[in-house]
Amino acid sequence: MYKILIVEDEELERTSTKIFLEENLLDAEIVGEAKSGFEAVEIIDTKDVNLMLVDINIPGMNGLEVIKYARKRHPEMVIIITTAYDDFTIAHKAIKLKVDDFLLKPIRKEVLLAAVKNFASRLGEGRITDKSNKLLSKLEMELKKCSYKASVDILREYIDQLYLEEKDVNIISKRLQEVAKLVVRIAEEMGISDTNDLVMQMEKLKIKYLLYNNKHDAYNEVIRMVDLLFDKMNIKGKMSDDGMKAVVDYIERNLKKGISLEDVANHVNISTYYLSKVFKKEMGVNFITYVTDRKMDIAKEMLVNTDIPVLNIALDLAYNEANYFSKAFKKKTGYTPSEYREKFKIRKGGEDETL
Repeated sequence: MYKILIVEDEELERTSTKIFLEENLLDAEIVGEAKSGFEAVEIIDTKDVNLMLVDINIPGMNGLEVIKYARKRHPEMVIIITTAYDDFTIAHKAIKLKVDDFLLKPIRKEVLLAAVKNFASRLGEGRITDKSNKLLSKLEMELKKCSYKASVDILREYIDQLYLEEKDVNIISKRLQEVAKLVVRIAEEMGISDTNDLVMQMEKLKIKYLLYNNKHDAYNEVIRMVDLLFDKMNIKGKMSDDGMKAVVDYIERNLKKGISLEDVANHVNISTYYLSKVFKKEMGVNFITYVTDRKMDIAKEMLVNTDIPVLNIALDLAYNEANYFSKAFKKKTGYTPSEYREKFKIRKGGEDETL
């Protein structure tokens, strides 16, 4: 959400501009209206403003003085001059103050809208929150530690945050491409010479525009980057390295492949008997229960965020029979997959109820 200040002394024009922008810019908020330079300065000091529409000929401080003040306080602010004066001196001063656009009155509504929208994506691209930045830093750290589960958990949280912050698919696309670039960079820093598959997957993210309307699909595409990175690491787990970390990471990477206790035991070079015993002690549940619970977590997310048929979800989670999957799902949740999907839709209408 970018925030707009309208500085205009003509009340009718100021009000009509406000109404027009509110009706045509879904990702914008008019945070202030000023009919004089002094009012504009007060709003600049007290409100978070991303974009200012400012007339030059206003009472008190004139528009150029307001712009000069705004530039000192908020250098990144987008500033668009609206004026009836086609004066070279004013235009020259505006250029020196690094004004972003200069619109001559009377301004056609479509011209005004185009001018504001032209800078909307720029405003969005610079609006990465502290939380998102921290998540990216944590992701980089966990990838370098070769922690698969921690990495994908952070990545899911980052994408959830991204879709809360952004509605523009262009900005979402660019933010996800930055994550892909991060994965490629880490691969290079870790000495992985063959990064062709990673680069190809990164390029796919640039052209798969339709996926950005669906958070689940976007997550899966980026996770492919992480999977490719860990494949290239070719890490053989060892129980002595970090407790159950190698075991849990290997399970997470292979949940959709019908993973068995024997598969994991071979990966960490211990017997199935010993692994079973240690797993129950460390995780509090046996291997089968843990794997089933994780599959049910994935199933719930897919039921909630996609329209994928239940049969396809079952197959995707390595259940050969949809009936067996449905029974397992109901045993864990108390609902059939179809009932769970319908229940979520009902709760979604009531906003943030907990599943």
